[in-house]
Amino acid sequence: MLIIFGVKLIQEKKIVYALPQLYGIGITLSKKICQELNFAPELTIQQLTAKQQFDIAKKIKEEFRVEEKLKEIVKNNIQRYILSGSLRGYKHKNNLPVRGQRTHTNAKTAAKGISLLSKKNN
Repeated sequence: MLIIFGVKLIQEKKIVYALPQLYGIGITLSKKICQELNFAPELTIQQLTAKQQFDIAKKIKEEFRVEEKLKEIVKNNIQRYILSGSLRGYKHKNNLPVRGQRTHTNAKTAAKGISLLSKKNN
């Protein structure tokens, strides 16, 4: 069993598809890691030797921000937007779509926040 940063990776999965279970690692980054470590694409987690498991964990720890570190960075960035009083911070604070998505017809759950805000102002 391979546990990296407290996440148990599924034994039967191929490495390329198991690594994205870690927050901050996608399929592309997973393929890049496997290519740099010279792992066969069809290798599964249970077929890894102890040294290979150590190599994966070491590479991820040294080169990438994942799991709690990355979550903390994202949380601090959002908090910075909120404290600066920017429009982006306002949208984060009120659970509205941040990146320009419309709320008139889509994002109905997010639009509830808008209707509540407009009722308070009237």
